[in-house]
Amino acid sequence: MPVVALLLLVAALVDAPVDVPAQMRLKDGTVYRLKGPPYLKDGRFVFTTTEGRVFSLAEKEVDEIELLSPTPVPRAAPNPQDSRDLGAFARQERRKTGKHTLVAPAPTPRPK
Repeated sequence: MPVVALLLLVAALVDAPVDVPAQMRLKDGTVYRLKGPPYLKDGRFVFTTTEGRVFSLAEKEVDEIELLSPTPVPRAAPNPQDSRDLGAFARQERRKTGKHTLVAPAPTPRPK
């Protein structure tokens, strides 16, 4: 039984939706920063602020809702000592010298 509960917990954590932060501006100028996008229920927007407070506002009071992009995850720099990163390291070196390639060069013609 504990194994089943553990598997259910892991499945719930893996499939948990990632909330996209949002910002709601009211017609009176008030701005709310939201944990996730609000939802509309019976003509009212229901939302949770970043502080954890839950609010409900009439649809006619809201001027604008803006979804904010999540903070990007920084990428690790390629390691020149790791053979799996050699392609990325070579691209990085070419960019430093000003050589940019978008596609592979044309193949060399075979001698006849």
